Amino acid sequence: MPRLSNAAVITTNAILALIGLATLCFSIYLFVKGPTECQQFIQNPLIVTATLLFFISSLGLIAALYDNYIIITLYLFFLFLSLLLILGFSIFIFLVTNASAGKAFSDKGIGKAKTGDLQNWIGNHFLQGKNWEGIKRCMADSTICRFGPRDVHFDAKHLSHVKFGCCRPPVECGFEPKNVTFWTVPATSSAEITGDCKTWSNTQSQLCYACETCKVGVYKGVRRRWRILLVFNLLLILLVVLLYSCGCCVRKNNRVPWKRRFL
Repeated sequence: MPRLSNAAVITTNAILALIGLATLCFSIYLFVKGPTECQQFIQNPLIVTATLLFFISSLGLIAALYDNYIIITLYLFFLFLSLLLILGFSIFIFLVTNASAGKAFSDKGIGKAKTGDLQNWIGNHFLQGKNWEGIKRCMADSTICRFGPRDVHFDAKHLSHVKFGCCRPPVECGFEPKNVTFWTVPATSSAEITGDCKTWSNTQSQLCYACETCKVGVYKGVRRRWRILLVFNLLLILLVVLLYSCGCCVRKNNRVPWKRRFL
């Protein structure tokens, strides 16, 4: 069992340390090169996450290789903090992506410590002010509105939420596609062009990025990806618990030599 625990800790942390180092190098490369508008959103979180992953994994790797009691104790401490952080973030994701749960826990707390408006957190955080302006610039600079062979029907069934809301005119406008990048008002149309229909532009840097339908599409896209992230976090929690259990075995095996050294 001791050898198995050490082998599990060494192998897993070696892989995680390599992943963390590669991610950190990529983050530094983006920083030196000068990030694009889209990359600015992930640059700082990526650097912090990669640094923590590399640090904790290296700590566990050193502790298991050299059977150091102090280092394995530090490793378990940081691993426990990571577990609490991931668990707390997972609960937060569940609350902001689940309407009924978010509504139930909104503005709850003790005294002045309130949870805030969890039900509308995604919309308030991503679809307002500077964040929304940054998202629009990011979409304009990216290839997100590049249509492929499967997108020719231009409907919600064949398009992602973002493409359907931001890359084509709203359905109620009744515009006709001449090709994948150009839409025209039908000659038989007598309806007044207002709202998002008036906001739409065939200019590729504008399209429907300023439309309310685009905000709806981004909201649905963010919520869907965060739900996927929640599943990933649950798997990550299982991995951290397994590592913590193996680390406790390694620490227990090194406790006797540690005591003998000072008796």
